[in-house]
Amino acid sequence: MAYITKRGSSYSVRYTYQDEHGKSCDKWESFPTKEEAVKRQKQIEHELATGNFLIPSTVTVAEFLMDWLPKQCSKHKWAPKTYQSNLALIQNLIIPYIGEMQMQKLRPYHIEALYDTLSKTPCGQYVGGKRRDLSPKQQKRTLSGTTLHEVHQLLHNSFLLAVEWGILIKSPVPVEAPKKTTQERSIWEVDEMRAALDSMEDPILHLAVHLTLVGALREGEVAGLTPEDIDFDAANGMGTFTVNRSMQRVQKDTLAQVDKGCILRIFPDKLEGSKTSLILKDTKTEASCRTIFMTAALREELKQWLERLKREEALDPERYRNSGMLLRLPNGLAVEPVLIRKKFLKWQDAHPEFPRIVFHGLRHSSATYQLMISGGDIKAVQGTTGHASADMLVNTYAHIQQSSRVELGKKFESGFYAKPDTPSPQAVPAAGEPTISMTALLELLKDADPEMKAKLRLALLT
Repeated sequence: MAYITKRGSSYSVRYTYQDEHGKSCDKWESFPTKEEAVKRQKQIEHELATGNFLIPSTVTVAEFLMDWLPKQCSKHKWAPKTYQSNLALIQNLIIPYIGEMQMQKLRPYHIEALYDTLSKTPCGQYVGGKRRDLSPKQQKRTLSGTTLHEVHQLLHNSFLLAVEWGILIKSPVPVEAPKKTTQERSIWEVDEMRAALDSMEDPILHLAVHLTLVGALREGEVAGLTPEDIDFDAANGMGTFTVNRSMQRVQKDTLAQVDKGCILRIFPDKLEGSKTSLILKDTKTEASCRTIFMTAALREELKQWLERLKREEALDPERYRNSGMLLRLPNGLAVEPVLIRKKFLKWQDAHPEFPRIVFHGLRHSSATYQLMISGGDIKAVQGTTGHASADMLVNTYAHIQQSSRVELGKKFESGFYAKPDTPSPQAVPAAGEPTISMTALLELLKDADPEMKAKLRLALLT
């Protein structure tokens, strides 16, 4: 039961409830008018009777999220990078703005206000939860819609659990998420890929790029290869290499939080007191474990590279620190993904004649080229790229190459300006060949499986 008591010029609603530990607690809530007090009294009595009463809590957003994070990491066995990225979102984009607010006082307009603030916030304003002073140039680059969408997803998922845990009755996160920022990733045409590879004199960079172009590898997968992954005799002498590991550098604090099951190896620190560790872990998904078929040129380069490793170790066996990785420095230490990126950036600075792309753009370039030369064989290319779904491959990695557009332009010209008696370059059904109307085709596609729809999208692109 709830009781109303007049206290001076206000009215108080007094009621008793049991907290999460089963202990009886008395609670007083004050209202300026009797009507408001009566309304609250009826609400409390109804909630107590139906078991929907929300136990009063002063837990703040910061306290809740920092409690939620390790629990979810343990439950879902997050990889180190997943934990790190979620921690960064909480520390840098949520806590500085609404972290001190009590969960039960949070309303949808507070979340909308957060999104509005973040949309005007410079990238890197907070790092590790600490505010930084940014230069005028840095202040011009604001957070992307994709980052805001990630914040929304984190709040959505975490606050749903807050409802399950009895902290909230209803999630205050708006239904509509901030719109993602979609930007086409720059890629290279096949001629640019070939010319760039020919111009790379750094043997480590050359091999890393060659492996990436042939196998559409992620940079962590390139660095994670070992000599044991190579089989020159496989596929009737064609040769293969297996991708089943990835190299990353992560915060040591993160390693203490995540499940160690996915971590295969932690490399020794190069510097004493380092706050990060270089690790070798399982690949991103099960589909990422795959076998790549070599080209003759890559096969020859790998043979020469393995001979080079033997020579470097023989020069000074006592000081050689064999990391066991395929890509090694002359002293035997592993080549980290960040070093590959730095070498690629240095090469780009020296070769401004090539379009500027990020190293991951090589993976996109390779996937696009393989889709094109395979005639849209999505499954075959998916086996090389290691994507879990064909949708991701087609929607994210199938870029439009300029050469394809030029060819399309030529076909348009020859068909559009053709004389009436000149046959169109569009394929004409042969005699007796079945035809289908556009209406019938659309009806068939309505119930098509996702892979078929993905093939259609790819066909329209090329």
